[in-house]
Amino acid sequence: MENKVLFTDSVVANFCKATVDDNPIHDPEFMYSQNKGVVVPGMLLFSTIVNLLHRKTKEYFNYYKLIFGNVICTNEPIDLGFETKGEQNYLYAINGHDMFSTKNDRSVVMRNIEYKEFHPDGIVRTMPFHKTQLETFRELTNSFNNTLSDFLFTIAYASAALFKAIREPITEVETEINRLLNKAINPDQVSPFYQTLEIFRVNQHAELKFEGIIEYKIRFDREKANKTYVAQVACVHNNQCFYQSVYRLVAIPDKLIMRMVKDR
Repeated sequence: MENKVLFTDSVVANFCKATVDDNPIHDPEFMYSQNKGVVVPGMLLFSTIVNLLHRKTKEYFNYYKLIFGNVICTNEPIDLGFETKGEQNYLYAINGHDMFSTKNDRSVVMRNIEYKEFHPDGIVRTMPFHKTQLETFRELTNSFNNTLSDFLFTIAYASAALFKAIREPITEVETEINRLLNKAINPDQVSPFYQTLEIFRVNQHAELKFEGIIEYKIRFDREKANKTYVAQVACVHNNQCFYQSVYRLVAIPDKLIMRMVKDR
């Protein structure tokens, strides 16, 4: 099932405000100054598709695997949807190329998948939120219901928690990533890019209060120094675990990221 969708600059700006996403590739003013299009956040695309999937199937899914293979810009029509093959629901966002696939793998949503064993340690980063953020998020992602929307919001908000950990490092690995991404220190000018994200939904009934704190227990591990890292994240609110997730991040040159983005 697919929809033709077009995301405007204002939608992206409001989504980033709600999720505290300050990545400059989503900033119209900055990107236009570079004669580049504005990149639509992957979590905006993902959340929109998942709402569509749940609205169509009315099923509960506990496993989400995202593959990030491309970027999509605002003000361009996108084929957005999912393709069901047996127990697997493949997600896609296509505008010439699919954002959610590579030559070797595709983003998929499934149910009844066993959880992985997670490291019990990690450092908790707290992220405050308020009602306006949730309402904006629900509106922009065409929310199916509040419970699903809260789950998706906590995923989108996790990016801000990860970058908070990097900007305010505590562990040796966090300090290493901080130095790598600090453009005042590292002349190579690199930025983090998600390669994959696996999410194991723990509680299908967990909901956010109107305002409060979301706790993200984060553990960074080095896969290849100054290149590739893995982050394990557990998301908790009001003593309820929403999900556990595994990110694989790679540091790539800013120039390469900009080459992936269409010219205006």
